[in-house]
Amino acid sequence: MGVGIICMDFLGKTVTLMGLGMYKTGSGVAAARFLAPRVKKLIITDTKSKKELTGQIKLLQKYENIVWRLGGHRESDFVKTDWVIRNPDVPSSSSFLALARKHHVPIDNDITLFLGFHGLEEAIGVTGTRGKTTTVHLIYEMLKRFDGAAFMAGNVGVSPLTQQAWFDPARPAVLELSSFLLHEFGTRKFSPHIAVFTNLYPDHLNKYASLKEYAADKEYIFAFQKEDDWLVANADDAHVCGAARRAPARVLWFSARLAVKAGAYVKNGWIVFCFGGKEERVIPLKEWQLRGQHNVYNLLGAVAAARVYGVPVELIRQAARDFKGVPYRLEYVRTVDGVRYYNDSAATSPEGAIAALRSFPSQKIVLISGGNSKGLDLAGLNKEIKKHVRVLIKMSGNVSADLPTGVDVRDLKEAVELAHSSARKGDVVLLSPGLTWLPTINEFKRGDEFKKLVSHL
Repeated sequence: MGVGIICMDFLGKTVTLMGLGMYKTGSGVAAARFLAPRVKKLIITDTKSKKELTGQIKLLQKYENIVWRLGGHRESDFVKTDWVIRNPDVPSSSSFLALARKHHVPIDNDITLFLGFHGLEEAIGVTGTRGKTTTVHLIYEMLKRFDGAAFMAGNVGVSPLTQQAWFDPARPAVLELSSFLLHEFGTRKFSPHIAVFTNLYPDHLNKYASLKEYAADKEYIFAFQKEDDWLVANADDAHVCGAARRAPARVLWFSARLAVKAGAYVKNGWIVFCFGGKEERVIPLKEWQLRGQHNVYNLLGAVAAARVYGVPVELIRQAARDFKGVPYRLEYVRTVDGVRYYNDSAATSPEGAIAALRSFPSQKIVLISGGNSKGLDLAGLNKEIKKHVRVLIKMSGNVSADLPTGVDVRDLKEAVELAHSSARKGDVVLLSPGLTWLPTINEFKRGDEFKKLVSHL
């Protein structure tokens, strides 16, 4: 399917952007900078104040056709408009969006806006509860060795609208797609040419009415694929496996437990890719630098996606061998007095922290956790904490008391100091809360603060 699949013609139109956002290269700001020179009037509405959005507003101050609605939303901006662009942080259940739908106003986000111009043929989308960021980075590293024009965008913190690639449908786009970004795919009824579905666990149940509703948004990544598209699916995940059997596209599987007929798997210490009865050895696991079984799954999914795209095995192996991981995800910080410090601040759900804890089977762990729940069950995390953790340090939050017995601290500085004094030679100090610290601080800022504090030990 070629460029302009949505036929988005904004010339002379009024467009409402709901949620400017806090990231200068994120969905909201990127959409604003893309739309402002192309529309008659751009209404930017956000519940945050002008003071809170000062930096973002400065990036847009040259555009005289922007109308600012800050500190709240107005119903008229969702009725007397030609288009609504939703920041993915805005709940799709918003009453203002419901009003737009009632008046048949189309709703998009920056990803569907981008794909409307770029097309789907060179789009590789990755979703899943866990592992999608690492998988996206891996696929990108593999693709760029094959095609230097490849780029990475989406939920990695950079909107594809910042890439100046929307007009070039030949550029491979590797997109991390959260459930919130995928929601509009259901309206637009399209899916990327290559879709990767890593896994599905309960998450974001503070924003979704049920796991079923959350899963439905996730499944839009493949729901509208064509027969000549590809779905790369985790054969070891029960939900993904079941969902993939309903896929309209061709399916490649990846598994760490069994040899699949078409896809990627582990065999005799190697990552292997099999297709059409031909088996190719891609990379020995001894050359893979990342810890944890979850990262083996990330590698398997990336290998299958890159191989079906057409990347030669040798280039895939080079990229995988050189890959050192992604910040905030089991990121090694430093060793102090024989104690290794790891930053896994991106773990905002119990499954993320569980994967991190299981990555150190032979070490005792000093864990920094605690925080606020997203409506998720903590039983599995508590079990792993009791199994692996020698000292539990708990930040404050609405479910911190539901974690096993530990030491309560006031802030991250106190947590790091306590971890340093408690750890023994050979231990691991791990920041992997499995919970969110919002609204106080997001997962990236807490990771940056952790690394800074550790650097001063």
